Amino acid sequence: MSIISTVYVPEGIAMAADSRMSGTTTLNDGTKYKHTLSDNSQKLFLIKNNTIGIACCGDAIIGGKFVGDFIREFEIKEIKEDNTVEDIAYELNEYTKKLHGNGVIYHVSGYIDDVPYVYKIVNGEVIRNNIDANGNVRNGFTWNGDPEALRKLVLGDPPMQFNFNFMQLKDGIDLAEFLIDLTIKYQRFDMRLATCGGPIDILVITKDYAKFIKHKILNP
Repeated sequence: MSIISTVYVPEGIAMAADSRMSGTTTLNDGTKYKHTLSDNSQKLFLIKNNTIGIACCGDAIIGGKFVGDFIREFEIKEIKEDNTVEDIAYELNEYTKKLHGNGVIYHVSGYIDDVPYVYKIVNGEVIRNNIDANGNVRNGFTWNGDPEALRKLVLGDPPMQFNFNFMQLKDGIDLAEFLIDLTIKYQRFDMRLATCGGPIDILVITKDYAKFIKHKILNP
């Protein structure tokens, strides 16, 4: 499991992800055990001329490839010059289902004509997160992956409350990172296997630019 978060506020979108890859290894005697495979897995990507962000969690191997190679192949084979973030969300869903099934969760974010679009792909369904019941753009956040720590924070008694309409972009960035960091530190003290960990990558998308402000390789 992993942990990814996307925060959308008036000035822009902040996406964050951990870097841990865990799995089950079978020894020569048939014994199976769960453990950390790597703390350098890439789960956050910037595609389409550095304008659209994709975060993923769930299965580490998609269509027989590591996630990074799978997203690269998708971008090369499927994305056209005039595709919007909306087009890409639906095409990524179909491409993943065709080659793999529904074992991957995605966040897909970007802008169309200065309007923010934040999509979540779960169980083969594409959902736009940043609109209300009336179709109006709203501010807020979403996360996926190991839910225990964040459920206690957001759905606890009393739950943590946020004012996203007045939240500045830097605060949104800090919140996206906090949600990942909290989960990692929560699992550190839990007796079960910590499935979230490693460096935290952070991507910022605005009307004017998109860039990594933290990246374990590009901007450590």
